[in-house]
Amino acid sequence: MEKIKYMFMAVLVALVSMTVTSCSDDDDDENVSNQKNPASMIVGTYTGTLRVVGDNTDGSPCYVAFERLSNTTVRLTRFICEDYGFDQEEINFKVSESNGVYKLNPESGFTIDGMYINGVLTMTLKTDTGYTLIFSGKKEK
Repeated sequence: MEKIKYMFMAVLVALVSMTVTSCSDDDDDENVSNQKNPASMIVGTYTGTLRVVGDNTDGSPCYVAFERLSNTTVRLTRFICEDYGFDQEEINFKVSESNGVYKLNPESGFTIDGMYINGVLTMTLKTDTGYTLIFSGKKEK
């Protein structure tokens, strides 16, 4: 009888310990993770087009690349568009997220900003000559 009681207690302890460890609130929920680390959504290379605002053509092929500096900061490492003779220097952006919209705000006084929604990056920049250019592209897999 003592052995049965001992085995019953051992099984009960094992069940309780498995139940306690399996009920954790640190599950990898993508939305929570992205809110704490919005930069991870931006990092990568994007292929798309660059065009002048008001130009209704398809635009010129371009690509943009970002690297992660912190959970909320990325660096624009490449922004190349050969048709425009455009090769932007590196710029750091603060990334914020609200309802699935990721906003990129430059850390310095550059007249360039961006937005990432549902896998599409849109960036707007103003040139020294007064033109406003828009890049729109998708992340390469």
